[in-house]
Amino acid sequence: MQYSQYIKPAIASDKQAVSVTDLASKRLEAGAYSHPQWLRLCYIERQLLWERRLTTTMLMETFGISRPQAQKDIKLYQQIAPKAVKQYQLGIPYHQPSESFEPVLLSEADLQWQTIEEYAPPVAAHATEMPMLTRRHNLCVLARLLSAIEHQRSIEAVVASMNSPKGRGRRLTPTAIAFVNNRYHVRAFCWDSLAYRDFLIGRFKSTPKVVKPSKSTKDWGESAPAFERCRGIPPEFDVEWEQIVELELRPNPHLSEDQQALIVTDYELDEDGAGKPKRIRLRKPLIGYFLVDNRIPASEAEYNMAVEGNAKAWPVFAFEAGSNRPAHELGF
Repeated sequence: MQYSQYIKPAIASDKQAVSVTDLASKRLEAGAYSHPQWLRLCYIERQLLWERRLTTTMLMETFGISRPQAQKDIKLYQQIAPKAVKQYQLGIPYHQPSESFEPVLLSEADLQWQTIEEYAPPVAAHATEMPMLTRRHNLCVLARLLSAIEHQRSIEAVVASMNSPKGRGRRLTPTAIAFVNNRYHVRAFCWDSLAYRDFLIGRFKSTPKVVKPSKSTKDWGESAPAFERCRGIPPEFDVEWEQIVELELRPNPHLSEDQQALIVTDYELDEDGAGKPKRIRLRKPLIGYFLVDNRIPASEAEYNMAVEGNAKAWPVFAFEAGSNRPAHELGF
């Protein structure tokens, strides 16, 4: 296996990133790291990216290694990425990523926190795998957004959308990251629309830059922008994001009984084999993504098609738990 494929492409605007990435790539090509050590180095970077903290105990328990070996691995990572980890601070018993931390080992294809490396599908004579479309990711942007959330910063960046495919400047206060199917979204307060919105991280056209409100707004008067008036703090709480909704999944009731039983088996809709419908809990803004990605009616039009048209095309329905209210009516 060629582990150099997991190296993030060099960032032309950052000389340090280029030199560090080139160094890591050359050392990998020279066989400087064993497979286990390479996985531990990627794990270190993953912990700094997602959990924003790293301890020697994490490495010891995850890989079954000694404390001296874990400390050696951490020291090696600090040599590879000297500006990635904050200097030791009295009273904080773990390593923290710097505010400008960017991964140098993990690749754009290895973003999920559940995995350390991505294995290629097996090549078998009697089996094949259907290729799936992938979405563009930007690991540098993801790291900057996570840092902004951790440090409660606001950022400016050029973000593209279907309405603005070339991108336009936005000022955002990021609050959370959500992985939806094969794409990452950032939940953020948008100072243009003065509301919480979801933005695809792959559509960021520039690296987010931290922005702060002016120290004095006396000269603004009543024309002061909302960002200045609110001192960069969103004027409202993201109530919908904090709202957890429980959904109940059932086979389309307009299928025959035998077909419904088949769908229950296919999609494992029987909760623990007890004959109860499967239930899931989601943040309210994520319900729409869940319905679309799982081919469950996500609008009134789709629901009517599933009822009056081809029921086989919509095998699973979602309802508000304990009721017959379709999930698409919850107002996500």
